[in-house]
Amino acid sequence: MRLFQGLVAIAAAVLIFSLMMLTLFDVIGRNILNHPIRGATELTEIGLVILSFLLFPIVAVQQRHIVADVADVFQSRVLDALQLLLTAGLGCGFFALIAWRMWLMAERSARYNDVTASLGIPIAPVLYAVAVLAGFGALCFLLPLRDLPRVLRTQAKAADPRNSIL
Repeated sequence: MRLFQGLVAIAAAVLIFSLMMLTLFDVIGRNILNHPIRGATELTEIGLVILSFLLFPIVAVQQRHIVADVADVFQSRVLDALQLLLTAGLGCGFFALIAWRMWLMAERSARYNDVTASLGIPIAPVLYAVAVLAGFGALCFLLPLRDLPRVLRTQAKAADPRNSIL
């Protein structure tokens, strides 16, 4: 899993660097040479969508998503396990829904031969990639459930008094 996370991180870094260079040269071309890069906006939009869905599985596996402990005074093993089940279930459900809808959009886009306005890039392959990455993200939300027995065995994490409003 670490190898996969490393490869995804490298791919994301290359993609974000490419987007950064594209934006830099587009701004230089637009403001200094009065000749912007044709289709830079489309490439940036596609790159950002792929980048986002490329990184969601890593966020899910590492449990780096945003968590608000609104009831940390009542922490217990059961509530910790319930929180783990809830985040895994909701995350998996929402990403499965996104994957399903994106797949349907990709099929429709393929039937209509949708392409981007400036460069004529087919949209369907991008939507299929997003659907696959969202489906993979849905599965990755279930991986932290491996820790459920450990969560039920260990002592509940103590509330941090510095974070308490009471």
